[in-house]
Amino acid sequence: MRVCQVLAGDEDGGLEKHTIELSKALRAKGMDVTVVAHKKFKDDFGNINFIEADLTQGRHNLFILWKLYNILKSGNFDIIHAQANKATAMVVRLKPFLSSKIVATLHGYKRDLKAFKKADFVITVSDRIGGKLDINNKRTVYNGIKIEDIDSIDLHQMFSIPRDQFILCGVGRLVEAKGFDLLVESMQYADQDICLLLIGDGQEKEKLENLSKKLNIKNRIIFAGNIENRLTERIIKSSDLLAISSRREGFSYVFAESLLLDTPIISTDVADIKKFITEKYISPFDPKALAGKINDFRANYSQEIFAYQEIFNNAKHIFTIENMVIQTMKIYQEALR
Repeated sequence: MRVCQVLAGDEDGGLEKHTIELSKALRAKGMDVTVVAHKKFKDDFGNINFIEADLTQGRHNLFILWKLYNILKSGNFDIIHAQANKATAMVVRLKPFLSSKIVATLHGYKRDLKAFKKADFVITVSDRIGGKLDINNKRTVYNGIKIEDIDSIDLHQMFSIPRDQFILCGVGRLVEAKGFDLLVESMQYADQDICLLLIGDGQEKEKLENLSKKLNIKNRIIFAGNIENRLTERIIKSSDLLAISSRREGFSYVFAESLLLDTPIISTDVADIKKFITEKYISPFDPKALAGKINDFRANYSQEIFAYQEIFNNAKHIFTIENMVIQTMKIYQEALR
């Protein structure tokens, strides 16, 4: 099977990470894989056939569309897999002139889903996102993550946190969608022996720091900034609890990573998180309610960790690269039939 992955963005986020990992896994399964993407990603795909194309210049740019058409037409692909909204809009526009089957992955919430309805099959990264798309030829495939064996780290020593402090971790870009303002606000209602460790950077960092000062909780929050992935995984693994306070999510890599690293989670009701950790560990989007969930978990930690073991085990079967690639290959075969 000849498969072409089309990536239209040039950011370094979950979408790009997913496309790299999926392409490598498909290649390992013996598929003939080609990737069309921005030149900055060439080295990330290793020895996979890579065709440089800057698709960031606009989905209505006729010169770029003509270039993409020539690449896709000459490749004689069985499957063209468009990753996310922009790539899908460009590929389905060319569909009448191509013999390939078009598979598209919907990674996040979009108001305009017309392009996805023109694909032969749609993959969604959560049931909740898929529910917004009124078609029959769709299926949820959760992103797979590769987590190698890693050691814990002494976070109390690394960040100069008193030994009697319970470490609550938050990880992600400091942007409005991630809702870190809710998490910071919740700390005024959290027990005094709870310390919040925030990993990440973004446009809301100064706003969040000012909020912590205003609420007189600055001494209980550590803004650690960006930390490379391997060390971030060790920090998640070594934390007592991870909090997700997002307003909206397509698929949360931090959620899956935390479960694979055996770190429990309290979360707002986004993506399909409730499906995996149950209503018990889901908080309304309210600082007092979130703090209440965190405090209860802290007070009954041994029992809660025991209850979480089944959740951890379930995640290790679902959020794997192997499961992701097998489910994706089944969809390719179904699209061709």
